[in-house]
Amino acid sequence: MPKNQGEKLAKSSTVHSVVVAAKLLEFLADSGRPQRVTDISLHLGMTKARVSRHLSTLNDLGMVVRMPDKSGYRLGPTLFRLSNAALDQYEITNIAYRYMVALRNQVHEALLLAIPAGGDALIVSTVVSGKALSPELVRGSRLRVPISPTAGVVLAFARESVRERVLARRAERHPSREVVLDPVKQRQEFKKIQDRFYAFHDDPHDAGFAVLSAPIFNHAEGLEAALTLVMNRRAGNVDHEKQYLQVLMGTAIEISRALGSLKMANCMAEKYGG
Repeated sequence: MPKNQGEKLAKSSTVHSVVVAAKLLEFLADSGRPQRVTDISLHLGMTKARVSRHLSTLNDLGMVVRMPDKSGYRLGPTLFRLSNAALDQYEITNIAYRYMVALRNQVHEALLLAIPAGGDALIVSTVVSGKALSPELVRGSRLRVPISPTAGVVLAFARESVRERVLARRAERHPSREVVLDPVKQRQEFKKIQDRFYAFHDDPHDAGFAVLSAPIFNHAEGLEAALTLVMNRRAGNVDHEKQYLQVLMGTAIEISRALGSLKMANCMAEKYGG
């Protein structure tokens, strides 16, 4: 075999291995819980032996961890370390921050920015309201449906396969009366969010704060993040949805356009101006 041909084959094999590894990690991230080799191989259309080889390598690198009871694999500590570094370098946090500060100065309410994370919404940036009574918004916190409007926005514009996997997972993991997830009602809520480009709840956490959240889209017209206002309800009897919707949507449109979105930003602008 000619030397250059052998090099091409080796390079092709290496690239393919990287692609497979990325798909494995993405599946584990989206699933939100440990997965068995059998389930992973079925999802990726690969043999169990091949999946096991890749998982063994990723395990050695600390990117995945095998569960002590051998029930499956989950994401590993190396990825958590890398993810923290990635948050510091994430482009949207730098682009969106000045828009968030400008919006806070206009409405004097707290804001958060959250990105998709395995079917949840992960807070990557916050701006405090400056008021004496303000919500505690912690970077790195995960928000979940059905309680969080922010997570509702993130999932409404996610792939259908991700939404359905989350609905099945939540129904299985939250059978208590405290958190009841009705898949039929949640699908209806997703459709409503898709139609009007926002989610609102007057007090989702029973903590005295209303929440209004809107999507931010990127140059590929996919959801990049959710921008959320968290408003103090104790300040008075105010219709927060009506009062703040226009200004929140205007900011979401501006950030989307800064990220290169045309189609989705224009769709939001047709409904809300901007």
